[in-house]
Amino acid sequence: MTAACPHRRPTRLHTAILASVATMTAGTQTAAAQGLDTILITAPEPVSIDQPVTLTAEDTAPRADLAEVLREISGVNAGRMSGHGLDPIIRGQREHQLNVLLDGAGIANACPNRMDPPTSFGNLAGYDEVEVRKGVTTLTRGPGGSGGSIDLTRNTFERAAEVGMQSRFGFATSSNGLTDQSSADVLVSNGQAYGRVIGQIANGENYEDGDGNELPSSFKQRSGTIIGGYRVSDVTGIEVSVDRNRMLDTRYAGTGMDSIFDNASIYRLDGRLGDIEGPVDAVRLEVSRANVDHLMDNYSLRELTAPMPMEAPAESHTTTARLTASSRINQIEIDYGLDFQRVEQDAQAINAMTDMLIFRQWPDGQTDQVGAFLQGDWQLDDDNSLRAGLRMDRFESEIDTSLDKSIATNMMVPADIRESAREAKSDTEISALLRYKHSFDSNLSGHVGISRTAVAPNLTQKYITLLMNGMLAKVGNPDLEPEIHHQIEAGLSWQNERLSTTANLYVDQVDNYILQDRQIAGLMPMTTSFRNVDAHLYGGEIDLRYAVTDWLATEAQLAFVRGRNTSDSRDLPQIPPLSGNLGVRAERGALDGAVVLRWAGRAEATDEQSGLDTTETAGYAVLDLNAGYDITRNWRMEAGVDNVFDRTYAQHVNRVYSGAFGDPTSRINEPGRTVWARLTATF
Repeated sequence: MTAACPHRRPTRLHTAILASVATMTAGTQTAAAQGLDTILITAPEPVSIDQPVTLTAEDTAPRADLAEVLREISGVNAGRMSGHGLDPIIRGQREHQLNVLLDGAGIANACPNRMDPPTSFGNLAGYDEVEVRKGVTTLTRGPGGSGGSIDLTRNTFERAAEVGMQSRFGFATSSNGLTDQSSADVLVSNGQAYGRVIGQIANGENYEDGDGNELPSSFKQRSGTIIGGYRVSDVTGIEVSVDRNRMLDTRYAGTGMDSIFDNASIYRLDGRLGDIEGPVDAVRLEVSRANVDHLMDNYSLRELTAPMPMEAPAESHTTTARLTASSRINQIEIDYGLDFQRVEQDAQAINAMTDMLIFRQWPDGQTDQVGAFLQGDWQLDDDNSLRAGLRMDRFESEIDTSLDKSIATNMMVPADIRESAREAKSDTEISALLRYKHSFDSNLSGHVGISRTAVAPNLTQKYITLLMNGMLAKVGNPDLEPEIHHQIEAGLSWQNERLSTTANLYVDQVDNYILQDRQIAGLMPMTTSFRNVDAHLYGGEIDLRYAVTDWLATEAQLAFVRGRNTSDSRDLPQIPPLSGNLGVRAERGALDGAVVLRWAGRAEATDEQSGLDTTETAGYAVLDLNAGYDITRNWRMEAGVDNVFDRTYAQHVNRVYSGAFGDPTSRINEPGRTVWARLTATF
């Protein structure tokens, strides 16, 4: 085993690659006591069968949005429609196909157009790490998650075992987009009672693409967290927290409106009881409530080009509860329990001149999920382990049918849809998981997994109503069935003193895939709605690192996914093309640095009937540079240049421009050359 100096931190490329390799081998480990010092382990070491890819605030350049950070993981993309609010995609799946938790709390977007996906309310400066699981690896953290999961976690309870104060402060700036980002994180503990305060201020201006075109993308973000808890022991205690996140004056190049404010409050209770005598070893209860208040309009932050000034107040409320118990029977670790989630969403469109209601996007909709799960991990012997899981979920949804101008009452909506929307809907589904891991020798290991998961349609897909120029532009489908994903995944990992590499392949056969489409019987040709089809997704990822010397390493990633609508023999929309990166990293003493080439092939598999794809997207290759210097044990300076040659390019999964800001058939371009710097202090 080799290790860097305890106070050293790896560059963002190195950590991202190692984190991917850690899905089957060893990776970076964070010292539990400090939560700050990083040790790099290069020798083979046993890992959990569901080892996630893990990133911390030090692993990437300063970004305006968390989802932009996640792009550095193979198989993970994010669609952009501004400088903030990027929407993550894992293995070609997105939105309700991903499970996102903020320190255990669920949160739903308040904007029907997803200006505020769940990850937009989190930032790495406010969490100890983000864990990304690709595909289905567990059934204990809620239903769905067919594409994967994103968990922003704080290790406050574990870190509070150390008596005294732990703190981290940071300041970052860039030349293009993110103007400043300041953060502070202070934890004080006497070993039992503890308190933690976290705060961040970030401001962004409109960024320029490689051609010097300015894209509306400015924003202001203010966030704060207070955490308090009491440790009875390392496995028993209670913790409560309050998070406030305030987004102000956020401009969007890819929508017809901007966000005046988007305010989120999250309340969380986490109680754990361990070392219990008897058949149950431990019990944990997690309860949370997330409230989001959102206002959009088309005139405050842009010149009015629409026929009338409009505003759209919206809100969401997410209540989550999870009770988990653990037991051990011989060599089998068993987790079992119950979980519940209620999502309430309401959104309107109002004429700002007359205060007249034009239509209701969400008519006070509600979805409920109640689930029970059982999952066991069995260490068969030193070389073999098995995970098996089963869960049952009950899904229910309804709207307030008494509200006017909604999907249930608007006379522009076809009569059969109005009638169906008035009826409460329910489904009961079964999910199952089986994963097997085998170590062939000290260098080579592999795994295979099969799963069946159910993904319920969300309130937008069932009950949305959207009018444009007096015409029905989008309408939900209350009769949608849950998606049923049947997946198989296999992977191999090889590691010796110099080479670390992993390769994963997966296939996902989907019954009742929920497709957005413009050609649905009974609707006008330009009206978008949703329908169930059969679909097929498949792909893979390769991650590699080769140590040329003890201070120089080469690293590479490659990811591919393809999606087909097998019911209609056409491609699925918004599937990322072949992409990857190639980099070189050096580390000598207090200085480290990296050169990274990011690239993507041409996106030729499109579905223009969806209204999401408009045309093929050109490939690109972009060069990034970064370097870091440990000034002292406590102070670190980093700097870098993204898109060194100022290339003009767009990711295929980005939104198209609003007609007010560009060609409405073209993808929103990524930022041009960006110089950034960051100073951090840890005590």
